[in-house]
Amino acid sequence: MARLSIIVPTLNEENHVGFLLSDIAGQTREADEIIIVDGGSEDRTVSVVGEFPNVDLLIGSPPVASQRNLGGRKAQGGVLVFLDADVRLPKTFLADFLERFERRRLDIACPLYMPYCSTLAINAVHAFFNMIFITFQKLLPSGAGHCIVIRRELFQRSRGFNPALKFDDIELIRTLSRRHIFGIVNKPVFVSDRRYRESGVLRTFLKYLLMSLFFAIGRFDWANYVDYEFGRHGR
Repeated sequence: MARLSIIVPTLNEENHVGFLLSDIAGQTREADEIIIVDGGSEDRTVSVVGEFPNVDLLIGSPPVASQRNLGGRKAQGGVLVFLDADVRLPKTFLADFLERFERRRLDIACPLYMPYCSTLAINAVHAFFNMIFITFQKLLPSGAGHCIVIRRELFQRSRGFNPALKFDDIELIRTLSRRHIFGIVNKPVFVSDRRYRESGVLRTFLKYLLMSLFFAIGRFDWANYVDYEFGRHGR
């Protein structure tokens, strides 16, 4: 099985990154390389990361696309797993996901995204978008930066994530999937619901729905006008 590198961009994630690193350390399938790319955190993020052995810390700068690119270019594994700092991983996630990734001979893949310890309404919103991702995975490949898995040689040949876009994650998925094999792997990662709690469930759902329409017609630049920033949450 291919060597596995995990890349995590951070910006003021002291309350979350430690839980993710603990989840990674407890996986049944060990990561061969863990890279944290910090974008200039003003809290204890860097100190928290320093408490974990065998984690490489790189200092980068926003936007998050640049941080992802820095980590992805430095990574040595054959398979790159890009994670957001606030996700949680089931204990067998890496083993299960990589087994299916290799068996299906995928080049780029995304899991299902489910909120961690959330409400029924927020669970329903995520279930809706997961259904959309699964249904249209061949016609309009989509996913989220919470978790994207890409073969290293494919990423290295590409221009990477586009720093000019807020939604660099979906744009890269769509671009790479034109000539390579994309798939949704039916395994969940647990994501933070803080955007929904901060802005309201209905408002956030409608915002994502609007942006989905932009993405469906390939206008990723239109989403730049939507109020959506990385690393600006209540803590």
